[in-house]
Amino acid sequence: MEKGNGFSDDFIRSLLLNLEHSNFEEFMDLSYHVMMQSPSVVLKRNDTIETKLNAIDGMIKYFEKIEEYEKCTNLQKLKSMLFVIPPNNED
Repeated sequence: MEKGNGFSDDFIRSLLLNLEHSNFEEFMDLSYHVMMQSPSVVLKRNDTIETKLNAIDGMIKYFEKIEEYEKCTNLQKLKSMLFVIPPNNED
């Protein structure tokens, strides 16, 4: 599928919300892989740093609980990058 010819943002949000409620493990795994595939997108989003930190910390707690420590380490690295990469409006 060519870039730009995919599903609408609302459709994707709806699918993710459904997945979050129907299969939380798959939702978390997918979320992790998306974040690791495109960390710069996560870092440069317009969300507040607190929002980003809370989301990453929540994922770290989840993966600690299921003993997937390599994912925790990668998320910690992503978290530390929040303090190195300037937000979009400061480029």
